[in-house]
Amino acid sequence: MRSVSGRQPVTNLKGGPKVKRIADCRLMALLAAALVGIASAAYVIEWTAPLSYSSAYCYTSNQNYSYDITGDSIPELFVADSSSLKVFNGVTHNLIWTIPLSYTYGGYPLIANTDGDANKELAFSAYSYTSGYTGRFYVYDCVTHGLEYQSPVKSGYPSLSVADIDGDGKSELCLASGSGGSRILEVYGSDAQDVQEPPAPVARDETPSPIPNPARRVVQLPIAPGAPGIVTVFDLSGRVVRTLAGAGFAAWDCRDDAGTPVPAGTYVFNSGSLTGRVEVVD
Repeated sequence: MRSVSGRQPVTNLKGGPKVKRIADCRLMALLAAALVGIASAAYVIEWTAPLSYSSAYCYTSNQNYSYDITGDSIPELFVADSSSLKVFNGVTHNLIWTIPLSYTYGGYPLIANTDGDANKELAFSAYSYTSGYTGRFYVYDCVTHGLEYQSPVKSGYPSLSVADIDGDGKSELCLASGSGGSRILEVYGSDAQDVQEPPAPVARDETPSPIPNPARRVVQLPIAPGAPGIVTVFDLSGRVVRTLAGAGFAAWDCRDDAGTPVPAGTYVFNSGSLTGRVEVVD
């Protein structure tokens, strides 16, 4: 049948040999591109560290939990094997902390503030299996690396978690242990007292005094802070006996402005806002 234009109608080549060859070529091209992509994503070993047991477990941060114990916002890598819990710095690759274990396995490390002080704690369980599971949990200070607490030995597999479940600002340690139908939940809390501000010291009269008082020959008369450095000495009748200058204190030799020794008695001194008395003795 001819078309209106007189040309032969185009034959439907779907599934024909030519279309199949084109599809095969495109498929090969896609496979080649995929293989190139796979080859470019090869991984290499960046660093290694020796471990002391055939079974070792790595613990790193995830979206819900951070293993940052140094406070630099970069999480550390924890590795538990049969003899220790090791902590590596992921940037320097240095082993920064080794905690010896007396059990075969170390549980998940948990970082939290369990005692309310300025330092976070590292808590983890450890356990062994002979005829059954036994273990305990430990709490270490992340800054000093000192052992703060170790629980009594527990039967069964010890499962530990930490969270501030009572809102007191200190995380509780929640331990499930025991075996069979005798497993038990125990919630531990630090008995450390909350840090309190020291009580304010009892207010004392900080007004400086003459030194010495009573005086026999020379006395240091205080000058009020901010005063121009002038001290005036009066007798009890209000007569000016001596005018002195100084900084902080002014030395008075128990003489008047004429250089004559003053008689024994009580004298009043004034320096700006500071007024006091001094006793002169023979």
